[in-house]
Amino acid sequence: MLARCPSCRNTFSTDRTGPQDCPVCKKPLVVPEAPGVVPTSAQSPLQPGAGPPAEQGTPWERRVELGAWHAYLDTLVQALFEPGQLFRSARLDRGAAQTGFAVLTVGAAWFVGQMLDRFFLRQWTQPLFEKLGGSGAMGPFWQKLAAAGHDTSARAIILLAVLTPLVVLIGLYLNAGVTHVAAVLLGQAKRGFAATFAACAYACAPLLLLAIPGCGSIVGTVWTIVLTGVGLKETHRIAPGGAAAAVIAPYVLLCCAACALGLLLGMAARGLPQ
Repeated sequence: MLARCPSCRNTFSTDRTGPQDCPVCKKPLVVPEAPGVVPTSAQSPLQPGAGPPAEQGTPWERRVELGAWHAYLDTLVQALFEPGQLFRSARLDRGAAQTGFAVLTVGAAWFVGQMLDRFFLRQWTQPLFEKLGGSGAMGPFWQKLAAAGHDTSARAIILLAVLTPLVVLIGLYLNAGVTHVAAVLLGQAKRGFAATFAACAYACAPLLLLAIPGCGSIVGTVWTIVLTGVGLKETHRIAPGGAAAAVIAPYVLLCCAACALGLLLGMAARGLPQ
């Protein structure tokens, strides 16, 4: 069937209807159900101003239809191995569902990782903290950290279980807010905060590796940063370079701020009496 892009006015051939990108200018459009008909009315889905394409929704956003467990697994697999397909199908009016996916994934993995560390890795980490706490001005701090990090009482576990979702929720919105500010400043926030939030929420999938103490958090964080860039590209319909810049810019600023703070502290320490 033939369709015409309202942005570049080029006619192209397609074998399917529904939301898709123009093969010429790469801008989103919706091909109507009637085959071979190019809509011309002012309210046509192909006309500018008719609103963004109606994404079909990720499996998690259709969990009532697919079943919660099946939908979660499908969303997780797509986020890890087919992120472009997942982010293209994400709906911008499903913020609550996207929040639930991120909090469930990160919160559960973080809690499991903490439990593994407290009950099984304590014999290796405890001597390190005790050694650090044995000398220096930071000794009391390390001792308190060791005591808190290895508290296996029922009260500590319940407190961790209650606070983990709240911490994850705050971290999710903070990350999305900082990323969106960077995208706005760089002129890459084409579809609003909802698009940025969807990208950040589903990009949390690799943080499932938080359940593995040690290297799991490092690998998961790097993977999440990469997926956030992919998500911004697809949800905002922007170029890969712009998406990468919006994701990396906050980390560059944070690194510069840390270097400046370290320099100031070093200068201040040099001025103190020996």
